[in-house]
Amino acid sequence: MLANRFTASFSTPFSKIIWPKSLKHLRRFDHDYSYTRHQEGGLSAMRFKGVEVIQSVPINALVPPITRSVTLVTTGPSALEYDWESLRNSSRMIVAVTGGTKFLQERGITPDLLIVTDPDFCKVNGFHVRDAARIPLVIEYRSAAVVHHHFPDGLDDRPVLLIERVNKWYGIPELPQKVLSSMNRDSGSPFLISETSDKLGRIGWSNQLELGFYPSSTVAFVALQVLVALGAKDIDIVGMDLGGTQSVYANALPSNLLQTYPTVILPSFLAMKAALAGRTICINNLSPACPLPPEIFETNNN
Repeated sequence: MLANRFTASFSTPFSKIIWPKSLKHLRRFDHDYSYTRHQEGGLSAMRFKGVEVIQSVPINALVPPITRSVTLVTTGPSALEYDWESLRNSSRMIVAVTGGTKFLQERGITPDLLIVTDPDFCKVNGFHVRDAARIPLVIEYRSAAVVHHHFPDGLDDRPVLLIERVNKWYGIPELPQKVLSSMNRDSGSPFLISETSDKLGRIGWSNQLELGFYPSSTVAFVALQVLVALGAKDIDIVGMDLGGTQSVYANALPSNLLQTYPTVILPSFLAMKAALAGRTICINNLSPACPLPPEIFETNNN
C-alpha cells in the first residue's frame, strides 16, 4: 500500500557520502534541511539543522473550503490583456503562481493563495514569495528549503502546505514504474498514471494531494491539482500561454515550455481530462495563445 511507504521515510538530515540510485532525486538537496511526516503520509514540518522552522498545515486547514468560483492567474503575457477591474470587483477566489502576486498587487488585487513549485525560481526570485506576506502558501518542499535559505523570513506569518512530487518523495526510495502502478491500484488509485513514457515521471494526475502531485512542466498544472483537492468546482485560468520565455514578472528564468509541450504538457492535460471525466468540475482556459486543444477542457464543462 502506498500509505505504508511513508512510515519508513527518514526525518533526519542525510549524509552526502552514499547515494543509492533510488534516492538520486535528493542528491542536489541541501541536507541541512529535513522533514517530518503526518501519520497519514504528508509532510508535517521542515527542520533546519534539526530545529523546526516551518509547520505544514493539513490541506483542510490551509484555506476555508472552496465554495466560490476560482480564477487561477498564471504569468503568460496574455494576462496583461485581462479585465482586472472586473475580477477586482468580483467575489471570485484568486490564486497566483510563482511571481504573479506582485503583478496582481500592482492591479489592486491581493490573491487568496500562492502556489510555488520550482526551486530554481526560488533561488533567484524567492523575494516574490517573501513579499507575498501573510498569503497562504502551497510550496514544494525543496522550494521551501531554498526560500528559507536565501530569504530567511520568506515563509513566516502564514499557513504553509508542503507538497511533494509523486515518486520523488522526501527520504523515500523511488519506485520502479511497474511497482508504483501496482501499489497505486492496490491503494484505490489515488493517482492517474499516464501511459505516456517519461523517464522523469512528470505525467499523471493526483487525486490525493497529500500523497504527492504530478508536475508536468508548468506550475499551472500543479495548481489545478491543488485547487481540485481543495474542492474547487469552477476554475478560470488566466495567462496560461505555454508559449516560451516571456512572463508578466521581471527576472523570469528561461523556459522550456515549447520543447516540453508535445512530450510532457499535452499528455499531462490529457491525463487531467481522463481523471476528471464525469466529475462536475468546470475548467476554462482563457488564454487566446495557449496551444492546448479546446476539447481538453470541454469534457469538464458538461
